[in-house]
Amino acid sequence: MNKSCLRPQLGPDPKPLRRGIVLVLVMIVVVMISLAGFGFVASMSNENKAVHLRGEQLQMENAIASAEEFLKQYLQRSQSTEPSSQSLSTAQSTISASSTDDEETLMRGVVVADEEGPLCRVRFSVMAPHYDETGTSGWRYGLERESTRLDLHAVMEWEYRRPGTGRLALMALPEMTEAVADAILDWMDRDVVPRQSGAEADYYATQNPPYSPRNGIPDSLEELLLVKGVTRSALFGHDANQNHRLDLDEQSSTSVSPARDASGDSSLPWSELLTLFSGERNQSRDGQPRINLNQPDLGQMHRQMTQAFDVKVATYAALYRQFGPYMGVGTTVDVGTVKVNFVNPPKFFLPSPLDLLQSRVMVPVAPGIFSVVGSPFPSDREKLQALLGILYDRTTVSDAPVLKGRVNVNLAPPEVLRAIPGFDKALADQIVTSRGAGSKRDRRHDDHPCWLFTENLINLDKMKAFFPYLTVGGDVYRGQIVAFSEASRLSQRVEVVLDASSRPARRLFWKDLQVLGRGYPWDVLDTPGGISTSPNGASNATSFSY
Repeated sequence: MNKSCLRPQLGPDPKPLRRGIVLVLVMIVVVMISLAGFGFVASMSNENKAVHLRGEQLQMENAIASAEEFLKQYLQRSQSTEPSSQSLSTAQSTISASSTDDEETLMRGVVVADEEGPLCRVRFSVMAPHYDETGTSGWRYGLERESTRLDLHAVMEWEYRRPGTGRLALMALPEMTEAVADAILDWMDRDVVPRQSGAEADYYATQNPPYSPRNGIPDSLEELLLVKGVTRSALFGHDANQNHRLDLDEQSSTSVSPARDASGDSSLPWSELLTLFSGERNQSRDGQPRINLNQPDLGQMHRQMTQAFDVKVATYAALYRQFGPYMGVGTTVDVGTVKVNFVNPPKFFLPSPLDLLQSRVMVPVAPGIFSVVGSPFPSDREKLQALLGILYDRTTVSDAPVLKGRVNVNLAPPEVLRAIPGFDKALADQIVTSRGAGSKRDRRHDDHPCWLFTENLINLDKMKAFFPYLTVGGDVYRGQIVAFSEASRLSQRVEVVLDASSRPARRLFWKDLQVLGRGYPWDVLDTPGGISTSPNGASNATSFSY
């Protein structure tokens, strides 16, 4: 038998293995590892950028905090060293005065951190509004006194004291209507009865969602948007980024009226004219307590008065407290011929120190015998100028440590002056004209608000009536702080209200304006030769820098 025929029958020859698939699998694995690595690197890069960005944001926040502390210390130092009652920027009128060189040096581009070199500094600037006689808004460096605004606390106090006065005060605001004025007063008063055109809880219960009126002073001006009839355009105007002026993208010929119309009325938003914070120390310029003319101890008042005035003035003030004003006829004797019997208790109060001027007192000198004593103050207005300055600075009729709600007659816009009880548009405009602009400003106006009388704008009776509402000072300030980095162009902006009426100075209000953008061009914020002229050519656009 043929052995070859006995070999087993095998199947077809197997195909060779495809060794290239291994290479593909290896490549896939390498690519996946590479992508994972690239993803990790990208993630870490983003994390690194986020960490640096957060670090720079923290730098901005720290710069804002540093600026706030700087302003607090500056206000306190100004109070202790400034010889005038205008402790901060006596020439700073929000209506007419421009920034001084000192203010620009102190408040513009202040360096907070420069450890990494001159091109990586963190700075801040402090900005406030500036309005000229036409009502056109602009900028200046420094802070704005809250006494240039109408305090809603004072409005309600006036309304409680004499119904209708608060409504007249609110009606002085541009575009205010009687219905809105009544609604604002209803929101703030303590009762639940709506005024003639106002709104109380019944109206607000029909809103979606329903809510209740405050029945008290608002916590912020933004709260007024909840009041019936109050619109955002009336409260904040068309200044969307709240930088105190209308930028090109905010201007519209159909919706924005001129700064002042033919009648002199402005289009300033209410947020620029109202405040919830005002106050000034009831102290003299050198930080000493004022002499309270209405204190119960006449002997102490007399001793205090003799240290600041002639003894005749001190004697007449004590006699006025004991016997009150005399409106009858009779021959007037000099106050130096009369002595004060301090056994007689005080029976009368002085509404203001000015009641000592051009007045008389009938004093008993013997049983059934009386003498009419005349005021020792001269009647000549020019001679009164210096005495009125001392009287305003050294005396008071209240023992309150802080006086609230008084309006700065030297700085307040006419719309705020017109809100003062008894003022009218003609007098407000006359005051704005008389106080001058820029270098023409009369520095004597900084001594006391009675220049309205000494310069014959009003008579003495009106000056006595207006005196409790007026001041030339104010110790509560508002400003916008803008912190920025020269290297990253990062910026942050806040608005603060600082109270320097007590020590240490404290913050009353803080508002984050970050979402509204930087607000100011680089060449305004930085010092000359800074970001705006850097080789990289920083843009002056007012959009946010992130």
